[in-house]
Amino acid sequence: MKRYLTLALAALALAACQHTVEPDMVPGKVQVEPVITKATEVNFESGDRIGLTMTKVNDTEAYAANECLTFDGTVFAGELTWYADAYSEADVYAYYPYSAEGVPTAYAAVLDQTEGIAQADFMAASKKGVLPTLNAITMVFKHMMTKLVVNVDNQSGATVESVVLAGSAASAALDLEAMTVTAAAEAADVKAYEATAGKVWKAIIVPGTAKLQLVVALSNGKKVTQPLAEMTLKSGGQYTINARIVADDMIVSASGEIENWTDEGEIEFEFEGEGTTEELPVEFTEHDGYFMYDGVKYKTVVLADGNTWMAENLRFIPRDRTVSSDPAEDAGIWYPAANVDKVADPALAETLGLLYDAATAFGVEEITADNAGTFEGCQGICPAGWHIPTVTEMTGLVGHSSNSALVNTSAPYYDATIKGASLAVLAEAGWPWQFASARNKTSVTGNGTYMVTNYNDIYGVMSYVIGSSLHQVKTDADGVMTNVQYHYFMPLYNASNEKLSVAYGNFLSGASIRCVKNK
Repeated sequence: MKRYLTLALAALALAACQHTVEPDMVPGKVQVEPVITKATEVNFESGDRIGLTMTKVNDTEAYAANECLTFDGTVFAGELTWYADAYSEADVYAYYPYSAEGVPTAYAAVLDQTEGIAQADFMAASKKGVLPTLNAITMVFKHMMTKLVVNVDNQSGATVESVVLAGSAASAALDLEAMTVTAAAEAADVKAYEATAGKVWKAIIVPGTAKLQLVVALSNGKKVTQPLAEMTLKSGGQYTINARIVADDMIVSASGEIENWTDEGEIEFEFEGEGTTEELPVEFTEHDGYFMYDGVKYKTVVLADGNTWMAENLRFIPRDRTVSSDPAEDAGIWYPAANVDKVADPALAETLGLLYDAATAFGVEEITADNAGTFEGCQGICPAGWHIPTVTEMTGLVGHSSNSALVNTSAPYYDATIKGASLAVLAEAGWPWQFASARNKTSVTGNGTYMVTNYNDIYGVMSYVIGSSLHQVKTDADGVMTNVQYHYFMPLYNASNEKLSVAYGNFLSGASIRCVKNK
């Protein structure tokens, strides 16, 4: 999960006259309002402290360096006030927990975490081009380390006395402005925290490439060790390890069950003895009216067009991907922001699904001018036997398209009076639209932003579902690709109409996915 911070400023006084004047800023204290949980999975507590640094653009020295802000139960605050020049931008970054010795440039692994993992947690946030303003400034706080959760099914007859992750990095270099962690070469053993007696252990370790060993000590004096294959652990990622101990042996597997941190999927394991590597497949089973995909249940429905459609939006996370809360980040997957604050909310993904760009939806690394038209009807990240809908299937359902040549007046849900399919009629048929908002990016060089339109207290009515049929590739005067557009479902939801039709979506934007079953 991500942490969001808001910086509230005091009143800005403007002098009104016949010509433009520079406003004078009435200094106000910088305040930070946290809206996320810590690694301990509880809220910040009174007395918690963060460090904040602010540098005005083009200044050689920081306006504020490592300012300590203390939590009072509602916001973080200290003695720091905004500068008076309301037209000067600043770059701001912050970290938790606060260090009186200065902004940390290194992180030392906490080797004994048996008292809890909060002591090992480290988070940071960075935002550039911030202007003094009366409006709140949102900063996304990210966990910088890696979290491991070890579930132990102990059938050995002895008690588990300790769980150790051996071979992780002992320290790392930190660059808070760049939001990076670089692991050192030296290795260390981290003793995990027993979160649930006899069942679950947790530890926070340094991210990076490592070859770990899971070491479980038993009350009978025996120690069972399981080496894991070399892997790259991502900053902010949580990985779950399932270990079953039988007599003197340990069987290990993994899952992507994620609570508060970013889902980094399954880990490959190297087993003792044969020295083989287990690659766990994504589980998928079909049932009447639903399917189970990677442990998540999705409703399905057979509609009047004869196709079987997902009846809700996909929230699958590919194993090598990370979900982002920042629309400016070209992450490929984002949380929806269909709320009054217009900011990402991971909790919404449970009901509204995730937002994907076209490359992620199609399951490829990159979309180019050469391959842009090769994805029609592709499986992408849909489960086996399902695919990303084609424009023929989309217009075959709702009838209308912004391309008049593609209008299908024979579509079962087409209504000529509204030039599309009624959202209410589709819902009655078992295919309700989910207003999940969208991440908008109109060109390769553009900036990503959330589109969160509100109508009748429903946020995120501007939303899309990805199609796999190419509309066009756009290039500049030099022939360089600037954008690619595919046919997407798009609703019109306002006082005059509530319908669904087919429009165009930009390939770098973030939209929902509803897969269609192969025939």
